Amino acid sequence: MQMPAYKKVKEIKSGGQAAVWRGRDMDTGQYVALKYLTVRGEKRPKSAEAEEERIRFIREVKTQQELSHPNITPVLAYSGKVHHPWYAMPLADETFEDCLKGPKRDASWSLEVIHQVIDAMEYSHEQGVIHRDLKPSNVLNINNSWLVSDFGYCRNIHSESIKMTQAKALLGTWFYAAPEQFDDAHEAGPPADVYAVGKILMYCLTGNPPGPYLRLKGVPEPYKDVIVRCAAEEPEDRYQSMSALREALLSIAPRNC
Repeated sequence: MQMPAYKKVKEIKSGGQAAVWRGRDMDTGQYVALKYLTVRGEKRPKSAEAEEERIRFIREVKTQQELSHPNITPVLAYSGKVHHPWYAMPLADETFEDCLKGPKRDASWSLEVIHQVIDAMEYSHEQGVIHRDLKPSNVLNINNSWLVSDFGYCRNIHSESIKMTQAKALLGTWFYAAPEQFDDAHEAGPPADVYAVGKILMYCLTGNPPGPYLRLKGVPEPYKDVIVRCAAEEPEDRYQSMSALREALLSIAPRNC
């Protein structure tokens, strides 16, 4: 089967180890998002650090490709044979971060987005994949559904043969990363993703981005205990699964779908 031919149209964002472009499938005319690994700063293209980033990027692509769920961003095509690998995915209309920074939405709307993230991560955890970098900018609106993307820092508990040299470094975004990710990110399990969802939920309900500590002012009373448990310092004190978190939320309010 011949790989689709894509053309870059306009850069959407760049940062970290990747750049995302709006692209076009030259066969169908469909617009897509193209994500490219980039080598920045003082990193030499053939250095050990650059090779580690390439391996991580390829792992992201392959993991995302193997996860088949309506709330996980699919991989349309990819190439890992070039020095700067890339992959294509559906073009998002917006990110959850965009929405949270925009006009205030009602709580039921935000909670449905949270439920879709929980659905995605429950499936991902069943496959042995811990995301470790959940945040609003990694939740995308595609065709009126909310999809989790960016598995670049994921951990597959069924495939431990490759351990990055940065395994003991913090992986994830500072305010959404669970405390254990500061100690040894390679050992982070499902409760690390539960922690991140709790921080996202707090953002949804208060309208304020999370800081290094819980800011529960403005959180409706029934949800305070849920957030406190999600964001507990010790993993064993949190909900141990996404299904347990879902049950806690449904005990407060039915799902709006």
